[in-house]
This record gives sequence, C-alpha cells and structure tokens, in this order.
Amino acid sequence: MWERKNVLVTGGNGLMGGPLCKRLLEAGAMVTVYDTSTRGVLEQMGLLKDVHFIRDTILALTRLRGAVRQQDVVFHLAAISGVEQSRASKMDAFEVNVRGTWLVLQACLEEGNQQAIVTASSNHIYGDHDGEPTLEDSALRQLDTYSATKVMADYCARAYAHNYALPIAVVRNTNCYGANDPHSDHLIPGTILSVMAGEAPVIRSKGITQKSYLYVDDVIDAYMRVAEYTMTQKVYGLAFNVSDERVSVNKLVSLICELMSFDKEPIVLGQANDQADENMDSSLVRNLTRWKPQHTL
Repeated sequence: MWERKNVLVTGGNGLMGGPLCKRLLEAGAMVTVYDTSTRGVLEQMGLLKDVHFIRDTILALTRLRGAVRQQDVVFHLAAISGVEQSRASKMDAFEVNVRGTWLVLQACLEEGNQQAIVTASSNHIYGDHDGEPTLEDSALRQLDTYSATKVMADYCARAYAHNYALPIAVVRNTNCYGANDPHSDHLIPGTILSVMAGEAPVIRSKGITQKSYLYVDDVIDAYMRVAEYTMTQKVYGLAFNVSDERVSVNKLVSLICELMSFDKEPIVLGQANDQADENMDSSLVRNLTRWKPQHTL
C-alpha cells in the first residue's frame, strides 16, 4: 500500500509526527516533513537523514503549494497542541490551528492530486455530554481556546471535502502518550518526571475526570489505517473517533506510582476545574478500518 508513495507530514517532528514518519519509512514510503525546526523527535530518533525536510511556518502558502505538489498522501498534524499554551498564546493558536489548516487544504486544492488527506482533530472538541457516549455526529461544545481552534479546523477540513471533493478524513484521537513527549506538563510524562525526581506527583484538579489514553503507536496505526481506507474507499469528509477504555486522573497517577514502586501519595490541589468526562465511541474506525489498540496502560 505505501511502497514508493510520496507522503507529506506537517508537524512531522513532534510526538505523533516522528513515530508516524518512522512507520511510513518502514512501509516503503518516501517521506517529506514540513515543520518549523529540525530540532525534535526525528532528530532524537535518528531519522532526519531519511526524510526530505522543509523548514518553514505552516502559514506560508507559497511554500505549502510546493510541498503538497506530487504528494500522494498528506497528514496534517502541525498545531499548537497544548491547552495551556493555547490559552497563553491565543493569537498563535488561532493562526496555526485554524488558518494553518485552511492553508494546507487550500494548497492541496490548488496544487495537489492526493489520494488521501488526513487531518488531526482532537478529543477536546466534544465538551460536556453528561457522560453519554459521543459519536462522530455529536455536538461540538467545548469552548476553551485550544478546543475552539480545533473545532474550527475540524469544520474547515470537512467543508473542503464536501465542497471541493477532496479525499479528506478527520481523526479525533484521544490523549496520546509515548516517548519524546515535549510537553512535560502532560499528565503521564509530568507524573513520571516527578516520581523520578522523588517528588510526590501534583494533580491540579480534583482528579476525578474520566478520560482515555492511547500509546502513540496505536494512534499512529489509526492514522495510517484511516489513510488507507480513504485511498481505497474514496472517502470525502468522514470523521473518526479514536479512543479506548477510560480511567480517572487519580487512578492513572496511582497506577504510575505503583509501577514505579513509589509510595508517596499524590498531592491533589483541587484548584483547576475538572474537565468534562470523555466518552468517545470509536466503533466507526474499528468497524471500517479494523483498527484496534495493541497496548494497554
């Protein structure tokens, strides 16, 4: 399926982008990475020499036109991805997450002949649904800065598919964890770093929120399967939830402490508001692509 395919990965030097590039290279693809810096996961994985690297902002339409030209598949992962970072740098978040997505899609429309365009959305877009399972057609209710930008980008991708017959699929994956995570404030790496330093992990909220967490390799597998399905089935604008079983923040932190033989109790501050419980139904991606996570917490 991937042998000799030309594949562009925006944000290819990040937590998900690096492992995705590795999988694509192993499958025989010719990978181009579009990112703002060569410092990142690809460098840590020793893969910079194996990809064609375009260093530029996602807001450079002329450069994007050249990047998407002759690409068979485009994975658009570039984003301001942190909730707190987006809140602190709201202009950058709206520019990169919303305008950046629009420019990538516009470049594909003008210059490309892609077989599949897969854009990264987020589990954050759904917001509070009173614990009820959220399907892909559920209301998108979350309004913090990061979530709002991802809602707009999600609609933009599906609008381009609907109006211009572009083979676009949207992946709404849950929280991703794995090696080389640059966000030390994320729950899993933050907890591990605290334990390694001999410090009690700090939970800013009450820790009762139920969410799903997927290992990065399982998330990457979902992205590739969605791309393959899009190529073979000529999908236009489908969104896919990618999730697994839920666990509370308190339970997850306790599990990490147990696995690391750490006996200090976590410090629960209860200062930050607990976000709405996540309950994404991923039946669609499982049924259509046969995706199934291979790792458990």
